[in-house]
Amino acid sequence: MHHHQYPWPKLPPSILTELKYSIIVSFILLAGMCYVRFATIHIPPGFRRFIALLPVISLLPALPAAFSFIHLRTIAAFFLSWLALFKLLLLSIGKGPLDPSQSFLVFFFTATLPVKFQLGHRKTSLISISEVPLLSLKTLVLICNIYLYRYHPLYDMYTLLSLYTCHLYLGLELAVTSTGTIASIIINMPIEPQFNNPFLGTSLRDFWSRRWNIMVSQTLRQLVYDPVAPRLGPAIGLIACFLVSGLMHEVIFYYLASTRTTGEVVSFFLLQGLGIIVEHIVKRATTWRPPKIIACPMTIGFVMISAFWLVFDPLLRTGADERVLEECMGVITFLEDVARAVLSKIRN
Repeated sequence: MHHHQYPWPKLPPSILTELKYSIIVSFILLAGMCYVRFATIHIPPGFRRFIALLPVISLLPALPAAFSFIHLRTIAAFFLSWLALFKLLLLSIGKGPLDPSQSFLVFFFTATLPVKFQLGHRKTSLISISEVPLLSLKTLVLICNIYLYRYHPLYDMYTLLSLYTCHLYLGLELAVTSTGTIASIIINMPIEPQFNNPFLGTSLRDFWSRRWNIMVSQTLRQLVYDPVAPRLGPAIGLIACFLVSGLMHEVIFYYLASTRTTGEVVSFFLLQGLGIIVEHIVKRATTWRPPKIIACPMTIGFVMISAFWLVFDPLLRTGADERVLEECMGVITFLEDVARAVLSKIRN
């Protein structure tokens, strides 16, 4: 029996444009990091090295603007305008994960991606067998999460915010994991994980310093906490870290929504820092500790409720979520067209 044959869908012109700019940005980064590595080999850490690296440091915030897709622009802003920029600042003073004595590919991937290679080790497999089920589950949940956006007019505000939270976490973790895996395969060297089951955090300190986006924590510690804490005390050093993190998230939100920041995201991160200080005071005042079954929901609940209030609310006011939904619907439509074409080929 002959079935109707669906044609293979063509890539939309907008996606082809994004691919073109991705290639251009990649070549700019290759040239820039070649220069950075050459300069750092010949110039010792200090002000002269900082001046030498300043052209590339100044270029990084401009590169994400090449992308019109919100997802790509936001990821590029996080990778380049924040992490790569901070790594070059650390490199200018002789600190951080970058080392010009490393091979160029290790140097390049470490500079431009949220990865930290386990130097001296060699991969025995592309990915740990134990990681496959969890990563597969997270990918499936993200796909289902995006598919559920199709019915977003039916949801109340809190259901929609819960979907956004899931999208943010899984999207960020899978973006970091996938780029890190590709770099790891190319270099044939394992990388350190950047997420450690954040939903199992038993305290705010545990969540932010040991489980969520670990490279950001390490970078902020070296660039902000270590210089500030010895002079002004650990509490001020901690607040300074969360202040800088909040400011950089405001920058990311500017790339995402293209609107002036309101300071609410900075308030969210300052609240997290104050929460850690309160936790420390309480722990010193008493030996009682809540069991894990209580501590985990309390921690994640505090983070999510404060995020609903201070992170997602300003995002919804800008209408950026509607543009994100449009992109997701476009992806769903394209994948459905591909699935129909594949099924029609199989049937015929």
